Amino acid sequence: MNNRLALSVLAASFCGLLFGYDIGAISSATLGLRVQFVLSPLALGVAMSSALFGTILGSISAGFITDSIDRRKTLLLSAFLYCLASFGAAFAFSFIQFAVFRFGCGVAIGLISVAAPLYLAEIAPSRWRGRVVGSFQLNVSVGVVLAFGLGFVFSHHLPLGLAWRWSFATGAVFALLCGAVLLRASQSPRWLVLKGRSAEAVTTLKALGSTDPMADQAGLAASLEEFRASRQSTLFSRRYTRPVLLAASIAIFNQLTGVNVLLYYILDVFAELGSGRLNGRKDAFLMAAFSLVVTTIAVGIIDKVGRKPLLLAGAAGMGACLLALPAIRYMGWPAESVVIILMCYNVFFGFSQGAVVWVYLSELFPLPVRARGQSFGSSVHWVANAIIVASFPAIARSLGARAFAGLAALMAIQFFVILFVYPETKRSSLESLASSISS
Repeated sequence: MNNRLALSVLAASFCGLLFGYDIGAISSATLGLRVQFVLSPLALGVAMSSALFGTILGSISAGFITDSIDRRKTLLLSAFLYCLASFGAAFAFSFIQFAVFRFGCGVAIGLISVAAPLYLAEIAPSRWRGRVVGSFQLNVSVGVVLAFGLGFVFSHHLPLGLAWRWSFATGAVFALLCGAVLLRASQSPRWLVLKGRSAEAVTTLKALGSTDPMADQAGLAASLEEFRASRQSTLFSRRYTRPVLLAASIAIFNQLTGVNVLLYYILDVFAELGSGRLNGRKDAFLMAAFSLVVTTIAVGIIDKVGRKPLLLAGAAGMGACLLALPAIRYMGWPAESVVIILMCYNVFFGFSQGAVVWVYLSELFPLPVRARGQSFGSSVHWVANAIIVASFPAIARSLGARAFAGLAALMAIQFFVILFVYPETKRSSLESLASSISS
């Protein structure tokens, strides 16, 4: 990997840090927000999910924006928007103001969730694509660790009413750093081919380390013409039924793991299952750090082991962990078992969905509809996320720990769908994958 490619990968994957930091920041701020704005369970659900509804708008519009102004400029726009919205949320003095600015944060994250994996997949050599796109998820984990760590520090050194504000203000600083690095990144050569800018595509391919940029550019152009000649460049045409269904299913499965429920409401989960709030922030930080280590390992092996085996192992392991959570209260297990089970859950998530989902979404669609396909998959992901996170406080109040048993049953369904339906995509070029999956 030459310096230009490494810098471009770093720039786009760094956007994942904003994604993860946003999750960790709102989770760390839960108690402060509840006290600051005197929130009911329903209002808390709105506060927690306001950004998620923004991500839906961001991810829906990302397909058009990334095709229009290119992938890198979309990421720059996202970093700028996230910086402004984070500062606004940090200085909000009413619940309405906070919800509006958090919606803006969500729009930025929605754009990032489409543009960053898309850009990384399009600049990565085939043999490294899993690791390159997986670096986005790796930075998501880094962002969660940073947010929980800083939230822990702020809560111990600042009043409750200030700690949550500092968490969001710090996110704006990370967005500025992200934008500064993106200014040095290359454009996507595949986007340049899509726009008919062949000479620039050859120059960019050479800068990114291609040994034969003329041949690579010609191959990209030929693949583009194959799909254009079929007059099937509309995403929801019959030819793309299979990739559309695969994208929708993996996006929904990712949310039905319950991972974002556990991230957003982890302090409440600790209290509900018996570990209490005393060490909740410390335990959340330790679990996030452990998840980072596991995700790092998974990203390192994803191109060797493949996507499908990781997804299968994760579905089985997470299902067992989710089934064990209700047993803590009914079996009278010690409070420490909450942390142990959630640690195991994070291991299985980090090895499977955590490392694979954005990689898989970036590989399913051919160039003429790739941005729109990625946008569709990400939109489904965020719609499912918003529904689950917004409804969880009310569901948890009604069902308590039994809600996790329901998620465990859904994991069993996920296992068999992946086993019998999902194709393996490792080490194949994006163009050959597009032909095989869409045929």
